Amino acid sequence: MEELQDCKTAESSHHNIDVGKRGEEATCLFLEHEGFEIIERNWRCPSGEADIIAIDGENLVFIEVKTRSSESTGLPEEAVTREKRRRYEEIALAYLRSSTLGSMYVRFDVASVTLLDGDRGLLRYHRNAFGTGE
Repeated sequence: MEELQDCKTAESSHHNIDVGKRGEEATCLFLEHEGFEIIERNWRCPSGEADIIAIDGENLVFIEVKTRSSESTGLPEEAVTREKRRRYEEIALAYLRSSTLGSMYVRFDVASVTLLDGDRGLLRYHRNAFGTGE
C-alpha cells in the first residue's frame, strides 16, 4: 500500500511541475509580446528562486508565476502569500548584489495562469503586485 501512495505522490509532483512549466512558458510569450526583455528564468540563490527576471523599460522586474489546472482551490495569485512576497524581496536583493546591471527601478509582478482544456489558458498579469515593506 505504501508503494502505491509513493507512486501517486510522484505522479502528482510530475503533474505540478508540468503545470508550472506550461504557465512559465505562457508568461514568457506574453512578456515578450509586451516588449519585456527576459534576462533570467528560474534564477536561484539561498533565499529561493525567481521564476522570471526581466527588463521592462527602466524597470528590473521580478515575476512570480502561479499556475493552476483549475480554480477549485482559489485563484492562482492568491498563493502569493506575505511570506512569499518577503522572500521575493530577499531574492531581488541577492540578484542585485550579484548583478552587473546599472541602477534600475525594481518592480514585483505576479502572473496568474489558469490552464483550460487543451492548449488554452487564462493569464492575468498584475504589474507592481507588491513592494517592499508590505
